[in-house]
Amino acid sequence: MPLLIEHYTDDRIPNPYPDGSLPWQVYQAVRNAIVRTCRKHGPTGPMGECPLDAPVRSPYGLRGAWPLGDDPCVFFVVDDQYNDERYIYLEVCREEQFTEHWLYNLSDALRDFPGWGIGIKNLNLAYILVFEDRLMVTGPIFEECEDVPSVVRAARKVLNCYDPEDREDRDDAD
Repeated sequence: MPLLIEHYTDDRIPNPYPDGSLPWQVYQAVRNAIVRTCRKHGPTGPMGECPLDAPVRSPYGLRGAWPLGDDPCVFFVVDDQYNDERYIYLEVCREEQFTEHWLYNLSDALRDFPGWGIGIKNLNLAYILVFEDRLMVTGPIFEECEDVPSVVRAARKVLNCYDPEDREDRDDAD
């Protein structure tokens, strides 16, 4: 199924969890699906799939049981749940891994989780939200983009790639 390209200019696109407080197990179940999808395209981390059946109040109680992801990783899928919105955030560490096939696979994975989106956050002056049926794009580089191939070409030009080994230094600078 083709993905629609939707341009937006808002600073953010709210996507609240319909029941209010988003349980960590729901967030991590969606994240696990995204980790599995990204792994089909390259090394993924920093954490692997989160065990969902442990009797803990938060995933932080799983740190000893939660397997690490690939090191170094090409796809950095954020494991922290920042809020109660239906978004998973990730970064792509190699421009050649940013492909049409990968974007379509991400949107396919989201079909099992209606309403969820993925924020691709390491683009200079640009942002992409992936949903099951569309890519929402913002930033000057995407102004002329009308299809997935043109989004991929544009994103590769502004992808803020870094050495995954330098991740801690990068976090300290933010």
